[in-house]
Amino acid sequence: MESYITNRYHRVETYNSTTNTKYTSTWTRMKHGVPQGSILGPLLFLLYINDLPNSITLAANTVLFADDTSLIISRPNMELLQNDLIIIFQQIAHWFQQNALFLNFEKTNLVQFFNKKQNDSTLNIIHNGSSVPKINEVKFLGLSINKTLSWITHIDTILPKLSSACYAMMSIKPYLSQQILKVIYYLYFHS
Repeated sequence: MESYITNRYHRVETYNSTTNTKYTSTWTRMKHGVPQGSILGPLLFLLYINDLPNSITLAANTVLFADDTSLIISRPNMELLQNDLIIIFQQIAHWFQQNALFLNFEKTNLVQFFNKKQNDSTLNIIHNGSSVPKINEVKFLGLSINKTLSWITHIDTILPKLSSACYAMMSIKPYLSQQILKVIYYLYFHS
């Protein structure tokens, strides 16, 4: 295991197509991380990040899936939600800093769920002087979920894909057996 994560080197190579010039950095020893795309990488990452939920002192459901982390927080009123979100966000940012990781702010979003009768709030979370972007829908483990928790967004997402797949199935139907068509159906449609 030690040979897998120590004495590894990397460099960066870029190409400027305008000037037809290639730039290459010098080799630098890696102090953190594992090779990207490696077989052990996901497992080692999960072991590394496994204690993140313990760093949050307030009630929140943490969902860890590969390198995606989601927090689900419910509070009885907006003021308490705002305060607790700020505290939780600070705790997570501190955990990242302590573990030599960084929070990818470009992939960090806030979705506030409402029923159809409620209006949006002025919920605002600030990190390093920037506001965490509020979005109206998110893709979560393959489901497209909107802020009202209706199925409309998910249906609108998968309908064109299913329509294209149905057309493809109809096109190949005359050339394949019923058994092969069933296999294709279970591979691409059923789930």
